[in-house]
Amino acid sequence: MRLTGARRRPFYVHIATLFIGLFGLLGALLILQQFDQHRALGMAYEYRSFQQYRDQLALALRLNERPARTSLSLLAAGTLMQAQTQEARLAFLPQLTEALASNHGYGAIFVGYENGDFFLVRPLTDRVKGQLGPLPEGSSLLVQSLVGGRGEYLYYDARQQLIARTTVADYQFDPRARRWYQQALRSSGIASTPPYLFFTTQEPGITLAMASRDKKAVIGIDASVERISTLIGKIQQEGTLLVLFDHHGTLLATDPAQLPGYERLRVLPKISSLNDPVFTLLQRRLSAEPTLLDGHSALTLDDPERGEWQVNLSPIGEGSPFYLGLLIRSERLFAGAKQQALHNLGSALLALLLLLPIIWLVARRTAMPLRALTREAERIQHFDFSQGEDPHSAILEIDDLSRTMSGMRLTLGNFMNIGRALGAEHDVDALFQRVLGETIAAAGANGGALYLVVSGELHPERAFWRGQPPQRIDGAPLLRPVLRGERVKLVLEAGLWQRHLAGWGDYPGEGHLVAEPLHDHHQEVIGCLLILLPPCSPAELGARISLIEALAGTSASAIENQRLLAEQKRLLAAFIELIAGAIDAKSPYTGGHCQRVPELTRLLAEAASAERQGPFASFNPSEQEWEAIHIASWLHDCGKVTTPEFVVDKATKLETLYDRIHEVRTRFEVLKRDAHIAALSEQLTEAQQSAARTAVLPCWAELDAEFAFVAECNQGGEWMAPERLEQLQRIASRSWWRTLDNRLGLGTEELGRYQGAPAALPCRESLLSDRPEHRIPRSQDEQLNPDNPWGFKVAVPAYRYDRGELHNLGIRRGTLSEEERYKINEHIIQTIKMLERLPFPRHLKQVPEIAGGHHERMDGGGYPRGLTREQMSIPARIMAIADIFEALTARDRPYKSGKSLSQSLAIMSQMADEGHIDPDLFALFLRSRIWQHYGERFLEESQCDRVDLVAFLPPAQRGQAGAHTRPARRASREAPP
Repeated sequence: MRLTGARRRPFYVHIATLFIGLFGLLGALLILQQFDQHRALGMAYEYRSFQQYRDQLALALRLNERPARTSLSLLAAGTLMQAQTQEARLAFLPQLTEALASNHGYGAIFVGYENGDFFLVRPLTDRVKGQLGPLPEGSSLLVQSLVGGRGEYLYYDARQQLIARTTVADYQFDPRARRWYQQALRSSGIASTPPYLFFTTQEPGITLAMASRDKKAVIGIDASVERISTLIGKIQQEGTLLVLFDHHGTLLATDPAQLPGYERLRVLPKISSLNDPVFTLLQRRLSAEPTLLDGHSALTLDDPERGEWQVNLSPIGEGSPFYLGLLIRSERLFAGAKQQALHNLGSALLALLLLLPIIWLVARRTAMPLRALTREAERIQHFDFSQGEDPHSAILEIDDLSRTMSGMRLTLGNFMNIGRALGAEHDVDALFQRVLGETIAAAGANGGALYLVVSGELHPERAFWRGQPPQRIDGAPLLRPVLRGERVKLVLEAGLWQRHLAGWGDYPGEGHLVAEPLHDHHQEVIGCLLILLPPCSPAELGARISLIEALAGTSASAIENQRLLAEQKRLLAAFIELIAGAIDAKSPYTGGHCQRVPELTRLLAEAASAERQGPFASFNPSEQEWEAIHIASWLHDCGKVTTPEFVVDKATKLETLYDRIHEVRTRFEVLKRDAHIAALSEQLTEAQQSAARTAVLPCWAELDAEFAFVAECNQGGEWMAPERLEQLQRIASRSWWRTLDNRLGLGTEELGRYQGAPAALPCRESLLSDRPEHRIPRSQDEQLNPDNPWGFKVAVPAYRYDRGELHNLGIRRGTLSEEERYKINEHIIQTIKMLERLPFPRHLKQVPEIAGGHHERMDGGGYPRGLTREQMSIPARIMAIADIFEALTARDRPYKSGKSLSQSLAIMSQMADEGHIDPDLFALFLRSRIWQHYGERFLEESQCDRVDLVAFLPPAQRGQAGAHTRPARRASREAPP
């Protein structure tokens, strides 16, 4: 909208109005600003003065208390608190006298004992002599001793020569009731009492006390703070009031002029007792608002008589129980600010007009590096620690900020790189070396050591001193506080270096020792980093310690992770060996198989990995693959836990849970009995009986021969030819009379297999038979579909077990029926099922394939998957050879004796030719003489016969065998070359 004419003004009027208004406003602001600045400067000056007073008093308190703490720690480390007699305690008099002489602020050193004994040493100063009254001439030292309720005063001269001693009949003093004694027992370190007036000297001070490790004695030192009042009187300026007090408002120190008769007090007064009424106002304000003492506080007090006062309150130091108060009259504080503001107003306006262009240019130049730093901060915010802008400025603070930002970027980048590197490190030794090396490099240290907690003690693991391992790692005595989770900080001097770190070499000048504890996720100490820093300022030392603390957390996490991983691996290995041991322990006849196969597997795998040409030149397993091979070899028969012992241990054809040949023998006995009875029933006279026995002899002889044949069949050592099966059938056709019910006393499951109604007794039964109750059906869960998820390609028998007598005695070869042989072979199916259910980590995913392939054949005719050579990994093929060789040579099987080396290798050579095992691996097995080393360790001497390798090797490799045809030797003999 267009403005009306009344509201329009010429341009110069607008400019004039703008500048007049701007300069008028600026002038008003400058007046206010100048006043506020001078007022703030006055406040800041007084505050700096207050800080200086506070620092001086804090230093004075520390200098007053620190020697006492040091002396107390040194005395507590001795055996004074274990001394039980006055003579033993007086032996420490020179040491205690020297400690008292080192600091004139010590009032006394004393020890209270658990039994009520008390021992005190006090220098006899003028003030003490005035309080105690007449003393023996030349007395310089007083010893107060209380032993077994008997008190005694002993006076010594300056040379510690006894002058006089006085017995105190009624020495009414019990140290155990004193505050310093009780506080020390409750404290884990040095306890400090609130300030009070010492009973003997009437000096204000505190008592420092420390209990022995067994809590049977407490040693204490009286430290006077009267010199603090003298210091306040010296540093206090005109127009200001200084007062030192505790959180109860109890006066500790002030200008002695403020409180006449201070030296005659019997208790410490309140600050309201001082001469100036403003202290009464301060006492009331502190009582009403105790939170004013939580930190630095500034407040205003209005005294109706003397006007307004500005008060600064602050603790003397972090964790200190004492507070300093500075009181200044406002009139004195702000008078100069008013006068200075008016005086500088004109010149400030003129200078501002002249400097406006310069200010604009300078501000613009100043803002450029700030904008660059803003961009740098944004890059750090997005975790981009690559090299970026490095702006410089003529302004020191901005340039320092730029350098600090660059250093922060590098520090954060290095810290994250160190964290990633430590997290990716898997070798424990390399991890220890990297933890220590990275910490030393990041902290700019000269050396250091890594200690780990073993059985409650710190043991050194790694150490570096200027890039080289030291001759001897020491320093553990200095690190005992680390076991309690405390950081150790010491200034290294020549004496300390030579006494505790002698094996580290010469240390030039002074330095700093920092021991940072390493905590696990339970906040338990698992070790510490001992870092030796060069001399540096307190600020730089604090920064380095902060960096060491941050790296210690990362290092502790990495070490704990590796420890947990190692413990898990040990647990897994022990669990695996436990399973293998349990499998071997199931049967005494397979004992040792699960231990010997891993050894053979390892030997053959090492030989294959050592090949540099041929089919195994590329076989170079990684550390994780070696772990998979090891686990697979130990678990290759874990499925045997599901195989019944009576099947694994079956020694005869009729054996199930017991050998049923005894039943058959009983039946033959019955047949003999029946024949004899039949013959005798026809003869009544003795002559006739003799004739009957003669008549039955041919039948007995025939039965004996038939039983011998059945027993021979039960042994399973001969091929069951068709004519032998026919003879077995003829024998089985014999019958006998059964007079007892064969269903009596049976279990429910077995009774359920009997079909039809019971036969009428007596009844005829065949001598040998295959009855329905002999057949145990297979459940649906045990069936294998052709499309099963494991890819098993095996024929599953219709029955789980067929215990038919003719069925078992008619086994063509060996002692196992088809059902039992499947049960034996089923262990590999169970092994694969069990292992594939385990959540193996990624690097162990091959374990089921390796463990489950040792019954496969190279031509695809094996089980359970029917894999070919190309479908199997090298470790799986290796395990097949190891399993076969161990089974052939094993001498603890009930169904066979252990074969010799030559017999076993001949059989395996034929298996290699027939496509049963890998011929290349078998050739390597022969050439590397693994069979010989195994024989020396595990086989009988009779099995280690002469072996002709040339006869077993393929024609192309026979030249490599040379003349290696000597017999294997036992380990007890001379080792082979």
